[in-house]
Amino acid sequence: MLQLCYASTRIETEQDLLQDLSDILAIARKFNYEHQIYGALYYAQGKFFQCLQGEPEIVEQLFQSISKDRRHQQVYRFADTTVEAPSFAEWSMKYVHKHSEIASFFSKLGHSTFQPHYLNQQDLDGLLEILYRVDENHQQLVSPQGYKQRGYVPYF
Repeated sequence: MLQLCYASTRIETEQDLLQDLSDILAIARKFNYEHQIYGALYYAQGKFFQCLQGEPEIVEQLFQSISKDRRHQQVYRFADTTVEAPSFAEWSMKYVHKHSEIASFFSKLGHSTFQPHYLNQQDLDGLLEILYRVDENHQQLVSPQGYKQRGYVPYF
């Protein structure tokens, strides 16, 4: 299986952050489940970090789509690796909410904020270990009124 990780910066429009996260997760979870892709998503301080694991062709096509998504800029792809089995096999897309352990991890690396673009391979492995270990966010992400007016049905 291919493991593809990337970091990107969100094009900030604060009023629709919850809607964007909700939309991303709903679409990702459905698509990933159907295509046996596993992974984790983390968002904090205007930055996304995502790890995808699955069949190389499908993961590559998915990443090409993500890199063209209007919500992402400064997309940085880390070196791909091969994994025998998915680390995130329990999740079609695990979402981890802003977390103090990750903030501490980046602080130890000398960053006062979440800066996934600057991770080297060893630090990337450390972040993935934390993402695997910490609890998934189960809070309702959608704004109270936005999704109903857009014909959106939450999948989580």
